[in-house]
Amino acid sequence: MLNNIEKNNPFRVPENYFQNFNEEIMNKLPEKKEQKKIVPLWKSVGKWVAAAAVVTGIAVLGTNYMENHSPDINNFSKESYAPADENLVSLENDYYQFLEDEATQLVYKDAVYSVE
Repeated sequence: MLNNIEKNNPFRVPENYFQNFNEEIMNKLPEKKEQKKIVPLWKSVGKWVAAAAVVTGIAVLGTNYMENHSPDINNFSKESYAPADENLVSLENDYYQFLEDEATQLVYKDAVYSVE
């Protein structure tokens, strides 16, 4: 049955139809008006304003924190920052006790974990 059907293309295009096709279509279209893009000032500058606000806020908070938490230089006395001789002796004794405890623990670990 398929052998009896003609295999010719039944559709025909007029000669030279596609040679000026683009020009004809473009001539039929209305003229396009160029529109200028209007960007509001706030949208173009908004990111920079927000960044400046964040930096300013951090600077103000940091300054406030530093003023409230920094020691007063005028109230320092020699006794407030230099330990007395008694404190020095106590600190020295604590340090030597710490070293002695550490040495004792090392000897104990060596004795327990040594494999002979």
